[in-house]
Amino acid sequence: MNDLGNAGCLPAADMVSQFRQAASRDELWAMLHRHMDSIGVTGIMYGSEARPSSEGAHDIFLTSYDPAFVEAKLSNRLFQCDEYVRAARVETSPVLWSETERLENLSREAQRSLELDWDYGVLAGVTLPMRFHHGIGRSGMGLHAAGMKWTEFDRLWASNRNRICIVANAFDVCLREQHAGEYFNLSRRERECLLWLICGLRREQIAHRLDIHLKTVEKQIESARRKLKAATVAQAVATALVYNLVSP
Repeated sequence: MNDLGNAGCLPAADMVSQFRQAASRDELWAMLHRHMDSIGVTGIMYGSEARPSSEGAHDIFLTSYDPAFVEAKLSNRLFQCDEYVRAARVETSPVLWSETERLENLSREAQRSLELDWDYGVLAGVTLPMRFHHGIGRSGMGLHAAGMKWTEFDRLWASNRNRICIVANAFDVCLREQHAGEYFNLSRRERECLLWLICGLRREQIAHRLDIHLKTVEKQIESARRKLKAATVAQAVATALVYNLVSP
């Protein structure tokens, strides 16, 4: 494996190749932190969703922020109101947290979310929106540098912007393409049923092809839908395709 300390000069393709060597999502997550730690980033929050969600829930969610801070955000439903989470979902360019004009005219809920950031010292950082699957899928990463002032982080960003973006995007690609299955844990039978749905078979035809009862097919499809956090079977099929969980 390449020395992470020399990653600053690696082109994007080489960074992806390096991350592809990770044997698991935990190893990949640790590699990301070693890269970001060497730059000065102390906390990372990452989310990915295969399709736009009105509920604001991510299919994949990872964070190394203070657990108490994350729990306060989630339990009070402030995560969905966060201005920088919103930016990750609807914008396409990096958003520095020092852009104070964004903090004007916030909704009451967004203001409460911001106040929680201040309470926990989550002040200096950047949000990176990322897009995949022709722009349908959306990922976002929030990078925080504890103890830094806005001006300090802005200087760090100015010096390391390209490297940070390459590392973040390489992580996003490798997590989605190689390790998404570790989050959804579909069984072999659930994958088979989804695959035949993708191929255009009806449930009765799937039951005949797999030599199982129709009710078993329906049960497997419903189980897969729940695991994929989809409201409909069509959404479940789309999510499975986007995350490479099945291959027609």
